[in-house]
Amino acid sequence: MKLFVTDIDDTLSVGETVSAEVQDACLRLRKSGWEIMAATGRTYGAARRHMEAASVTQPAILYDGARIMSTEGEEIYSTLFDPSLAEKVLEFLWEFPAEIQVTGDEVIYCREDDVETVLFYQRVGAPVRRVARPGIFGPVYRIGLWLAPEKLFSIEEAVKAAFGDRVETASGGREFLDVLPKGVSKGSALEHFIAGLPERPELVVAAGDHNNDLTMLRLADVAVVPENAAGTLLPFADIVMPRAVRHGVRVLIDHILSPGFAPRPKGQTPIFL
Repeated sequence: MKLFVTDIDDTLSVGETVSAEVQDACLRLRKSGWEIMAATGRTYGAARRHMEAASVTQPAILYDGARIMSTEGEEIYSTLFDPSLAEKVLEFLWEFPAEIQVTGDEVIYCREDDVETVLFYQRVGAPVRRVARPGIFGPVYRIGLWLAPEKLFSIEEAVKAAFGDRVETASGGREFLDVLPKGVSKGSALEHFIAGLPERPELVVAAGDHNNDLTMLRLADVAVVPENAAGTLLPFADIVMPRAVRHGVRVLIDHILSPGFAPRPKGQTPIFL
């Protein structure tokens, strides 16, 4: 088994669109015997169309690693916040200048005035519920923030100072910050998935563009980042592909399927495609 694991936003897709070039390349990869897996911060409902477009065959890593679900939307594995800790985190974040996105069981809870969050999830056809006060209304997988880029670092540092090693934080873009249960990441979810297979894949290629992808990239045999990825990822990249608007995944797959493709020793200068 050879496994290609890809982030969705700004890696596989541009917003809600997976280009025809990338769709065709993913299909060629599947026909060549590879398995394809998505690893994303999205919910299943918000990721499903992307997964279908990319010919995904394996369960999806969702909620930035807090949940793994089958291609049909059945839960395979999850890690939940302790309810009392989730409530404390939510109370702490409630008055920050950011939109709050609490991920429950395929539903997003947000404050009544978090307009952009409501519009996004309505646009992608995923349930969203507005709440008037901080509280826990069901299982909590993660607490996300949509915020101005210049606020991200200071708010992340404030969360770390307040909760220390009781939570994980990861930025999923210039405007997104996730607070997750301790030990939860895309990498930990991928590691759990691989451990449950009859044998480890002979080759794992992973692609991602931001800090929430780092643990996954470090686990892979071949780590791939787009040319516009966060600078913190570049030291761990084996391959740098074009950005999503230039159909980077298509270029990557062309390289993977080329004669003689094989992993190189770690620590070398990355290949630029």
